[in-house]
Amino acid sequence: MPLEWSQVKKGLDPKRFTVRTAPALLAKSPAWKDYAKSERPLLPVLKKLAK
Repeated sequence: MPLEWSQVKKGLDPKRFTVRTAPALLAKSPAWKDYAKSERPLLPVLKKLAK
């Protein structure tokens, strides 16, 4: 479950993060808002590994 560091606190209950609670938590969490900006093409890496 993506969390912002500000959300990681003493007493954090991992049981809150389930398949059923994930959509609502993701909707209000900015944790992955810039995730797509880090996209990189895999083809160059795969070609390099194949050598």
